[in-house]
Amino acid sequence: MEKKITNILVALVCGCCGLYADAQGNTGDILCGDHYVAAPENDPESNEKYRLIMQAKQASFEGDNDKATDLYLKALEIDPKCDACHYELANIRMFTGKERQARQNAEAAYNLDADNPWFALLYGQLCFHFREYDKARNLFRQTLTRHGNKQEIWLGLASAYEGQGLFREALNVLDSMIIRFGENDDISYRLFNISMNVGEYDRAIEEVNKLVNNYPDDPRFATLLADAYFETGRDSLAIEAYNRAIEADESFAPALLGKAESFRKKGSFVRYFKSLQQYARNRNIAPEAKAEYIELILKIPSFADYFKSNLDTIFAILTIVHPVSTELKFLQARYFASTQRPEQAISVFSQLVGMDETNKSAWIGLLSMEYSMKRFDILASSSEKAISSDPEYADFYMYSALAQWSRNKVKPAIDILEKGIAEANYDSVFMDNALSFLGDMYFSIRKSKKAFAYYDKALLNNPENAAVLNNYAYYLCLNKSKNLDKAYKMSKKAIELESSNSSFLDTFAYILFLQGKYTEAKTMFRQALAAGGDESAVVLDHYADTLDKLGERTTAEIYWSQALDKPDCVNPDMIKKKLNKN
Repeated sequence: MEKKITNILVALVCGCCGLYADAQGNTGDILCGDHYVAAPENDPESNEKYRLIMQAKQASFEGDNDKATDLYLKALEIDPKCDACHYELANIRMFTGKERQARQNAEAAYNLDADNPWFALLYGQLCFHFREYDKARNLFRQTLTRHGNKQEIWLGLASAYEGQGLFREALNVLDSMIIRFGENDDISYRLFNISMNVGEYDRAIEEVNKLVNNYPDDPRFATLLADAYFETGRDSLAIEAYNRAIEADESFAPALLGKAESFRKKGSFVRYFKSLQQYARNRNIAPEAKAEYIELILKIPSFADYFKSNLDTIFAILTIVHPVSTELKFLQARYFASTQRPEQAISVFSQLVGMDETNKSAWIGLLSMEYSMKRFDILASSSEKAISSDPEYADFYMYSALAQWSRNKVKPAIDILEKGIAEANYDSVFMDNALSFLGDMYFSIRKSKKAFAYYDKALLNNPENAAVLNNYAYYLCLNKSKNLDKAYKMSKKAIELESSNSSFLDTFAYILFLQGKYTEAKTMFRQALAAGGDESAVVLDHYADTLDKLGERTTAEIYWSQALDKPDCVNPDMIKKKLNKN
């Protein structure tokens, strides 16, 4: 059965000096909590340390954690064994996201006074944070032998067991707490989550019902109850609990989504989309959260195609509710593209770049859609605007070059791509593509030396670039120099890298043909045909030439005829001449 557990994190850090737990160390000069002990008289160093700690407390109370940290560090310079200073620093650093430094201070405080339960608690919590579960567990157990009256230590021990997946042991700890302290909300939180993990759903429901009764206006607990009901197949009770949570807070996303998901998983899609519309219309839920959920359901195979009209309605609602959300618009554009509606995708991508011309993802989405639609004139204009928005983004130059190349404007395409290499910030993928593309374009205008120079650069950049190896080898065959040995080595490496590529197999077979190895060429051509080359006029023509050399004229004529029928046939007159020969 699929687990659906909403984890509620119980804060274990207790207050000290109004913020954290009591942390009286062995120094004797300060007691955290609601009172303190004055520093010893006639001891300048102790008095100065005391002054620094009081200033640090004030700074911390005012929210100036940087100042408080500096003051505690100065106090530690006076007395490196100030355990309370280490403890306070650990709390501040944990609060400000400096967990590793916090762990060091917490460990120092604990080592200075291992009998202080608050030091042990904080140190154990940080060990737990860094997944040092065994250390945390042993530390909590040792502390309980001296401070068995501290519920926080018991909860820490339960957490350590839970972190290791030892749920039964965690349940035993919580049951011991009930015997010792009686029931309370913290224990019920833990018992619910752990009971769900071990499949004790009735107990989980019992525990969370206590929280629902204690906090009837808190939607979190009603949602947890609904989740548990749904997990156990009690759908009507789950819907009732979800509705109760929504009544308490109509913008509580987990309840709205939980209710919708319960309908989806039951296959009740009319009610699912009705609930999802309620979720989409709620203006109090962040658009980022909505985008995250919609993206998840769009990943379900065939979901978008099957429920296209329903999802269109959802996106229409989201557009009205969040008209300037770039996350939702970008998701909508991708949705249109994935459901084969390029016009709508282009429209939304255009809106995005209009809202924010620095949005690279939106530009790439727009350019790629225009390229796929073969709108090369528009692509040329759009890519120029994209380059103007960020002249250092290399991929924009590639689309601009493709627009020119696709309109048979080779020289402008070369200029654009060379400018991109010179001025943009690029990665290895762009460089692979750019150098290879430049080689192809230079060869197309009969500048083979320039083309081969770019192929050499491409292979220097990436010796395993199979496409470059193949193209380089093929163009060597077509070049008057016919450096077949070099072409053979590169082509052989290309098919070793991609053994099922029909174009690469054709190149290697053609090289064998030019070397007069007709029988070997025939075998390789047959592999190319089996890999999809039977749809290529070039492969069919080359294969027919080989058969003709082997004296299989009748079969060769069949393949020449097939080549003539292919839409990519660019030399029909030459093939007809072969057919009419003799």
